[in-house]
Amino acid sequence: MSGLLNWILWTPVIGILAILLIPSKNKMAIRYTALATTAVTFVWTILLYCNFDTSVAGMQPDFLVKVPWIGDFNIFYSLGVDGISMPMTILTGLLFFICILSSWTVEKNVKAYFALLLMLQSTVFGVFFALDFFLFYVYWEVMLLPMFFLIGIWGGENREYAAVKFFLYTFFGSIIMLIGIIALYYSAENPVDAFNILAHQGGKFTDKTVMLFGSEWAFNKLFFWAMFLGFAIKVPVFPFHTWLPHAHVQAPTAVSVILAGVLLKMGTYGFLRIAFPIFPAAAVEYSTIIAVLGVISVLYGAFCAMAQSDVKKLVAYSSVSHMGFVMMGMAAMTTQGMNGAVLQMFNHGTSTAMMFLMIGVIYERSHHRWIVRPDGSKGYGGLAKHMPTYTTIFIIGMFASLGLPGLSGFISEALIFLGIYERFTTITVIAVMGLLIGAAYLLWMYKRMFFGEPSEEVLSYSDMNYREIAYMLPLCVAVIVFGVYPSPILNIMRASVGKLVELMAQFQ
Repeated sequence: MSGLLNWILWTPVIGILAILLIPSKNKMAIRYTALATTAVTFVWTILLYCNFDTSVAGMQPDFLVKVPWIGDFNIFYSLGVDGISMPMTILTGLLFFICILSSWTVEKNVKAYFALLLMLQSTVFGVFFALDFFLFYVYWEVMLLPMFFLIGIWGGENREYAAVKFFLYTFFGSIIMLIGIIALYYSAENPVDAFNILAHQGGKFTDKTVMLFGSEWAFNKLFFWAMFLGFAIKVPVFPFHTWLPHAHVQAPTAVSVILAGVLLKMGTYGFLRIAFPIFPAAAVEYSTIIAVLGVISVLYGAFCAMAQSDVKKLVAYSSVSHMGFVMMGMAAMTTQGMNGAVLQMFNHGTSTAMMFLMIGVIYERSHHRWIVRPDGSKGYGGLAKHMPTYTTIFIIGMFASLGLPGLSGFISEALIFLGIYERFTTITVIAVMGLLIGAAYLLWMYKRMFFGEPSEEVLSYSDMNYREIAYMLPLCVAVIVFGVYPSPILNIMRASVGKLVELMAQFQ
């Protein structure tokens, strides 16, 4: 089983090579090749889950990969998986398979589109698996290329602006993060471990200082913020969020799903894998700031969502709000809070994927996303009477996003509040208002879209077909099953999250 991570990482690349060999005019062969590739990759992730040892707090020893890469600089092709990266691995495998199915109707440059999607999948896995800073940074940066082209070529009317803004924001954060990586490289006690992410963990730089601009700075505080900025832009945390609504609105449906479901989680994953365990003293010292930024994101995202008349932009701002809860859970640095944060990363990935996919379904029929049009007239309305299947699946995703008890969003948010209450009581009380506002904007949206009499335009829409129902069913099952029984996810993260919480407790 030692090569399983390699199979997960490189199967999409094999799929890309196969697609490149297929003539561009044979669109169905390209689609089925991409679908088969993501199906096989998802099977590999399930096999990884089935062989996962939940009692191991660190990296799973049976799956470690470490091969010399650039020997002169002690750079290794080093891969591993633990309880923090495992839920993200399953989520990535599932969502890309679903996104290929949801992209079946794409006709523009089909070959390039599916090849870029598979390239994106491989780079995302690379970020979650990499244990070498150089390898991590390569995958982190290369991931920008397929996203840039997927938004810029297959996006909406203002796709070029959205693609450039996404690229510049993320690239800026990456450059700042690179400075931190270089500083860690030159601060390593053992040159062999200069790029080893795990070797830097444990708070080794608490008493170290560095000269910068003629002044002496605390090493761990300075470079914690370098890492924080790189990851915060990706989350995105207020006030670094402004690229997200543009990217979401302009991106094609599948890319919006990947962006909200997986790519935002790369930011919070970076905190849990790099920023917190390498600079625990700084993370503890600035946990109040992190919690405050989290609650601002919760409320700001919710208020912005309430003001939207474009349903896709509404869901985009809701992602800012929900990722704020993840930041709060991490800031708590308690067992419940951290577990709730990682679980929320997974649950938000499934519920927001449902929302964006359902918006994509109705967009293919209406070619607009207006809840209320700019001239004040009704955009949608009466969908419940005319499209019962669509309505049923939509309401499951909406209530999961809302945090209704019995669906997946509730348990993760409950754990976050349980974990953060003792440390940040006032912030917890304020954040609860975000849940109330979230219920308000989602119910407001549902009322206008689904109630009332359907217009002649709505009557021309067809209900969901078998393909659309097929790719929505796994997500419906996920938000219901993990809402009632979250243990399969909590069990695999328990030991790894517990180890991180113990480390943070040493510096509190």
